Amino acid sequence: MFTIPEKRFYRAFQRPKGFKTFNVVAGESDLWIAVPETEYREEIKKEILSTLVSIREQIKAFGEKNPEFLKSLTPFNLPAFIPEVVRVMGEASKRVGVGPMAGVAGAVNLFIGRKLKELGFSQFIIENGGDLYINVERSVVVSFFPKNPKLSGKLGVELPPGEWGVSTSSSKIGHSLSLGRTDLATVIGKDPVVSDCSATYLGNSRSVEEARERVERLMEFNRGALALIDGKFVVAGDLKLVRLTQK
Repeated sequence: MFTIPEKRFYRAFQRPKGFKTFNVVAGESDLWIAVPETEYREEIKKEILSTLVSIREQIKAFGEKNPEFLKSLTPFNLPAFIPEVVRVMGEASKRVGVGPMAGVAGAVNLFIGRKLKELGFSQFIIENGGDLYINVERSVVVSFFPKNPKLSGKLGVELPPGEWGVSTSSSKIGHSLSLGRTDLATVIGKDPVVSDCSATYLGNSRSVEEARERVERLMEFNRGALALIDGKFVVAGDLKLVRLTQK
């Protein structure tokens, strides 16, 4: 149902200045969260864990009654009365044209972000299996880690202040299902569930030409997208790419 746990090596590079970071884990869901140091309090871990468990239980319960929801690679026709997290996943997947589970990480991030706002946090960064939900008051740089060692950690994108969903899919890294041949497929938008579904859609590209067609379509409802396939980058939208030097 959820992505199989794996070593998240990229977390060694996540050190946002002025933020306190912590992890919350429930089953296969392993979240890395950053909030302002001045706003952090230890008891929020219990609140976030409770929310994470609730989100997972709602998806699991719906999936047990509707097993096709968990397996479908195309949009799923949702019944009228369903948990909101399921509805959000279904609507995003229909918009993009993929199965609803393509948006599960983004949906978890969205609802955890809502809980953080409810708890009074002015800013946060949530990372869930490489998918990000960012709400910040200053610009941030997000790094890319494709399998190619010549490129891993050497390229990033600078995002302006605001709320962003940054999602990545790959046929070469991770355990999530990909039907394409991309080394990296990253999509950035305002909605973390839509960007998650969009990354799967772009990651399913099987050629440079197909990736070009898909990134153009994704610009209807995302800010920007980047794919690395057959050693070539395909980029679209409003992205400020930056070269990085690891310390």
